[in-house]
Amino acid sequence: MAPAESEVRDLGAGAADLELLLAFYDDLYAAAFPDPDERESLANMKRYLQLKASGWYGSNNYHVRVLMDDGRMAAGSVSDYLAGPNTGVIEFLVVAPDARRRGLGRRMLDDAEAALEADARAAGSSDLRAVVAEMNDPFRGGLGSDSMDPFSRLRIWSDWGFQKLDFPYVQPALSAEQRPVTSLLLAWKPVAPASPAVPAATVKQVVHEYLRWAMRIEHPERSAEFGAMARHLDERDEVALLPLDRYVGHDAARPFAVHEIMAADDGDLPALRTLYRACFPDRATAVEDSALGAGPARVSRRDADHAYHLWALRPSADGPVAGLASFFTLADVGFGGYVALGPPLRGTGRLPLVLARVEAQMVRDDLGATGWYVECGDDAVPPFRRAGFHELAVTYRQPPLRPGGPAPVLHLLYKSFGRAYEAPMLGRERFLGAMQQIYRVVYSIERAEGNELYRELARQVTGPVVPLR
Repeated sequence: MAPAESEVRDLGAGAADLELLLAFYDDLYAAAFPDPDERESLANMKRYLQLKASGWYGSNNYHVRVLMDDGRMAAGSVSDYLAGPNTGVIEFLVVAPDARRRGLGRRMLDDAEAALEADARAAGSSDLRAVVAEMNDPFRGGLGSDSMDPFSRLRIWSDWGFQKLDFPYVQPALSAEQRPVTSLLLAWKPVAPASPAVPAATVKQVVHEYLRWAMRIEHPERSAEFGAMARHLDERDEVALLPLDRYVGHDAARPFAVHEIMAADDGDLPALRTLYRACFPDRATAVEDSALGAGPARVSRRDADHAYHLWALRPSADGPVAGLASFFTLADVGFGGYVALGPPLRGTGRLPLVLARVEAQMVRDDLGATGWYVECGDDAVPPFRRAGFHELAVTYRQPPLRPGGPAPVLHLLYKSFGRAYEAPMLGRERFLGAMQQIYRVVYSIERAEGNELYRELARQVTGPVVPLR
C-alpha cells in the first residue's frame, strides 16, 4: 500500500520497517550525529526494535518514529519511556535540512510526547511526569560536531517548554569502542505546572533508568560517569531548572540588542565613547575613549589567529546605547577587555546574559577557546564571581596601556564557558601560553618572555597548577 501523504510510522521489527530504519539511519540520524561517540550503531537500533517486539521492555518502551511526507522521509525521532520515574526521554529529533521551517520539528515533538503519554497510561499512570531531552551543550562541544547551530536549537527547545537540568551530565560510553561524552546536557519539560527545581532523587532515578533501558548499561551504579553524577546529586535536595534561552543569553523579560561596531564612522561610536568614559574614568586601566572604533585596530575584526569584538548594547533595537562589551577571542582562550552597563540596563540582572552572549560569540569564532580571562578592579570582582568566574591567586599587574604608564595591580579571573560545577584546573603551561597570547594580541608585546611583568607572573606559579583564591 502506498504511504499516506503525510504519515508518522512507529517502527517495529518487520522487514519493511527495518528497511525504513536503514533509510532513517543513513539519511537523517548519522548525518545529525557526526561525533561517533554520540551515535548508536544501526545494529543496536535493530536489536532494540527486536527486543521491543519480544516484550523485553516490559512497562518501559522504545520508539523510532519517522515522518513520511509524499513518500520521502522528512523527519524522525528516537525516544524512551521509563516506567520507574514515569518519565519520557527524547534521545534524538531531527528534520531533514530541506524540510525545515515548516513546523515539522514541533510536530515530531508533539508526536513523541503523545506516544510517551500513551506509554504512561499503559503502564498504569494517569499522567506522564515529565519529558527529558538529551542535546548538545553549545558551550561544550563547539560548532563543528553539530548538524545545526546549537545555540539556535536551545532557543527553539526553550520555546517548546524545556529547561536545563543544572547538574553535570555526562553520557557514559555507548560501547567499548566509544568514549564518554562530556558535551551534552539534559533538559526537562514537566507535564504538570512548572516549578523552579526538580528533586535531586528524581533526577538520579531518571538518569539511572535512562542508562539502564536506553543505553543498555545493566548496572549503572558500576559506571564511573553515573557514580560521579550520583555523588553530585546525593549532596543536594534539588536540581535547579535553568531556562535554555537564558542559558545562551536571551530572556524575553530582560531583552537587549547587540550592535557590532565594524567601521570608524559608525553612528553609535559617540554614545559608546561617552558611556565608556563615564564607566572607566581611571586612565591607568582604560584606553583613551577616542581609541574605541578608531581605525581597523579598534573596530571588530577577524585576523588569522584571533578576533576582536566591540559591541554597543541597547535595551531594545530602537533604544539608546546603554552598554558596551569589548573582547578578544584567541587560539584556545578568550579575553575580556571592557564590559559596562549603564541605565537602563544596569542593575537589571542582564550582566549574566551579556556574558553568555560574549561566550557564544567566542565559540562561534571557532578558534578553540573553551574559557576566558578578565582583569578587573575590586568593585567588579563580586559580580564576576557570581557569574561563575574564579580568581587566580597571583599578583597580577596590567601591562601599561601607554608608553611610560603605570602597571596597576588588578584581579585576574577565569571562567570556563557555560556552566561549570567545579573550580577550573589551570595547568601552568597552558596558563602561561594564554598570557603570552594576551600580551601579544591585546598589549602588543611580541615576546612576553622578555617582559618583566610576565616574568614576575610566571615566577609566582611554582607548581603544575595555578592556585585559585
